[in-house]
Formats: sequence, structure tokens, C-alpha cells
Amino acid sequence: MSDPSPVVVHAAALTFDDDAGALRPCLLANEDREIPALKPDQIVAILRASPSADSVIIGLLEDADDTSAPFQLVTLQTPAAIPTQLVSVPRVAQLPTHLARGGTVGGVVDYVLSTKAGTGRAVPFWETVLQPLLAVTAEALTQETQPDSVVVTDSDDSVRGYARAEHAGTVPRTIVLLSGDGGVVDLLNSSAPAAAEKNDSTPLPTIVLIPLGTGNALFNSLHKPLFTGPSELVLALRTLLTGVAAPLPTFHASFPPGSRIVKYMSLDTSKGDAQTPDDVAAAEKQLHRQETDVVALHGSIVASYGFHASIVYESDTPAYRVHGAARFGMVAQELLKESHPYAAQVSVRRPGANDLERIPRDVHAYVLAALVSNLERTFTISPASRPLDGQLRLVHFAPLGPARTMEAMMRAYDGGKHVEAAWDDGLRVHYDDVDELTIRVDDEDERWRKVCVDGTIVDVPRGGTVRVQRDETSRFKIVVDAGVL
Repeated sequence: MSDPSPVVVHAAALTFDDDAGALRPCLLANEDREIPALKPDQIVAILRASPSADSVIIGLLEDADDTSAPFQLVTLQTPAAIPTQLVSVPRVAQLPTHLARGGTVGGVVDYVLSTKAGTGRAVPFWETVLQPLLAVTAEALTQETQPDSVVVTDSDDSVRGYARAEHAGTVPRTIVLLSGDGGVVDLLNSSAPAAAEKNDSTPLPTIVLIPLGTGNALFNSLHKPLFTGPSELVLALRTLLTGVAAPLPTFHASFPPGSRIVKYMSLDTSKGDAQTPDDVAAAEKQLHRQETDVVALHGSIVASYGFHASIVYESDTPAYRVHGAARFGMVAQELLKESHPYAAQVSVRRPGANDLERIPRDVHAYVLAALVSNLERTFTISPASRPLDGQLRLVHFAPLGPARTMEAMMRAYDGGKHVEAAWDDGLRVHYDDVDELTIRVDDEDERWRKVCVDGTIVDVPRGGTVRVQRDETSRFKIVVDAGVL
């Protein structure tokens, strides 16, 4: 790990350049450093413990093209008045409850760094941004921010191993998770039963999600009302320092006997992520199929069968993962060429109903139940969904052919207008509130018998039925901006 000591630059005065839309500090004469101008959307927070204390401005600069230094934390201390143009930037005078340590409300705070998430940015972000940010926050607010533990994953099972560990005591526990959606899935499916299920006084653990995955569906859906300019990571750090915890809605999917979680693992774990074509080719040769029996999974994002599940399953290889989120579109294009009709019997129970209602067709192209609005920041799968509303919504349609399927998917990038798609021959995209979904998988070919739960792929035997229902109790809390509640 790198030295977490932050570099704090001191400024005698602050000016705001309205033409550039950026803050420009006037540094003290003895400062030998220069810092770039900061736009309001690049400023994480302004720390000030009391009216008589200096302000500490924290900014985050990001450069995805600079692989050696993609992040730069800027910390600026000043006694000067804050320009009125920064009114939208959060002010922080003390740590939020989920980061508080000791005392009557303080608890345990762990940081989990998922090295396999996305393109492997968790450790660099911790070393260059989050660790020094905690140090400067501790100094500015005179509060303890030292983690109780920092877990750096070394395998696909590390997050589950952390979650399965016995955490003694009844104090609140916060898990700051530097990961994508998969890290949340691992926590949901590896932890001890929720306090409500155990009927004891153990508080629910709280997740703070730092979105370093590929799609970041959960984070983007929870922060969708805030999409006015700041990047995902600036929003994440603002939520870390100013957010509030709320119960995380979840669902559970039950699987028939013979169902198996399917992953493709590398036989050679000594090498890092594949980057060059030769690395990718070598990594592909090292893949082997790993299967694990499964009875049920909890999820907080989506459960799907058909086109979406196939995209997730077939894009999870080294050759595709190096392309980040673009890999999904690449695989989608290949799948559209086949336009496979997925054989299944699908039934739903609508809100207020007692019985299941069968969807009257035997083949499907797309069946997806969502608890969230967005699968990516710009891909709105469920436009009616609101953060933490807990309502399952089903998007489904029959085989439409490549052109119309692509048209529907592209309209999802236009604010979720795919749910309005309809054609003259009566085919359309269906969009409904549901409380329960069942899928009897009838395809003969194993390739098409895949169900996706928050990115985890389950192979279901032919004739087996998957059942998806909302959970009545929460297993975790999650920290969100107070404005979305």
C-alpha cells in the first residue's frame, strides 16, 4: 500500500472564474505546488469543523486515458470565504453515522477492495484517493477515520469469505465496498441471516458502494436523481461523506434441483488482468468451467432469462472483459445475428392478486424483472423505478427479429422509451409491476438455459422452474444521498 498522507495545498484566497466555470485558488507565497482549477462537479466536499476553522476543499480529477495515474485527489486548505458558485457542493462538519467510530453511536468500518471488479481499479483508487481522503478528513474534522480492516480480494471468493466470517459484537458495521454489482451480490448471498430473520438486536450491516465495476447498475439507479454533472466516483465520495443509510430492497430467486452457478475460471491465478492480445489469448486458454450447485440466490438488481442473461453469460471472458462496458454491446450484436427464440413458460403474479397469470406465448426474446431503474448510467431498463421503492417491474417481449430488438434496446438509452415500443403487427414491449415471476425453462440446448441474478449466471435443467419473489425483510442497509429518500 502507498503512503496515505495527503498533500494539502494552502491558499490565501479563492476566486471563481465564471467564464471557465472553475475555482482558482490564490496560493500562499511559500507554496511550491500548483493545483488545477476545479469545476464544482469535480469538488467532492468542503470540510469545516467549526466557523472559526479553515475550510478544506476536496476535489477529484479523473483521466481514464492515463492508465498510470487515472485519479488525482486535490486537497486545498484556506481561511478564505467560499465563492457562492459552490453552493451545490456538500459541506461537512462531522462524520456521518455510518463512518463514526466509538462513542455511543460509533461502530466498525471495514473497507473491501474487489480487485477483479471492472478493469481492476479498486486498489489504485484506494491508494491514491480514498485512503488519503480519510486521512485529510480525520485531520480537518478531528475525528477518527482509521479503518478497522482493509480486505484486498485475491480470488473470486474473497468477498464471500469476508461476509461469511464471524463478526463478533452487536455494534453497527459499515462495509465500504470498492466493487461493482458483483460485490453486493456476494455480500447478499454469503452473510448471516438478517437481524429481522434472527429476531435479535444485531443491527443490519450497512453498505457504502464505491462503483468500480463495469455497469454499476445498483449505484447508478440509487443516484439517478443526482445525474446533473458529477461523475459516478465524485457522487460516491459525496455519499460516503454525507449520505444516510436506508434498507436495501431485495428479491430472492429459487431454483429447481440440478441448477448450477456457472463461471469460467482461470487455471493460472499468478497473472494479473489480461491487457495485450497475447495476454488475452493466454488467459482464454487457461479458462475452465466451474459449476456450483445452487438452491436460491438473493438479488437487488435484476433477474433475467433470454437475451439479457445470454449477454451477461457470453461476455464474461478475458477477450470481452478488456473492453469494459462496451463488451455487452459487442456480444449483443453477435446474439442478434442468431435471434434465438427462448423456449419457456412464464407466469406472473400482479400486485394485489393471489394467483399466477401465464403470459400467453411459448417462446420469448427478453424476460427481465428489475428492482432498479438503470443497468448502466445511460441505459434505463425500468423508467418507472425510483430509488429504494422496492417494486419489481417486468420487461418482456416476444422474438422481434434483429432490427426491432435493436430498436427496442436503443430506445432504452433514450430515457427508457423502449417500454413504449409497439409495431403494426401487434408485437410490442410489455412493462408491468409484478410481485412474483416464474419461468419454466424449456430450451433443449444448454446454451440458452441461463438465468441471470445480478450478474451471477445459473444453468437451469430443462423443464425446471425458477421462482422470483420480493424479500419481505431487508438483509442490509445501503447509504444513499438524503435527497433520494
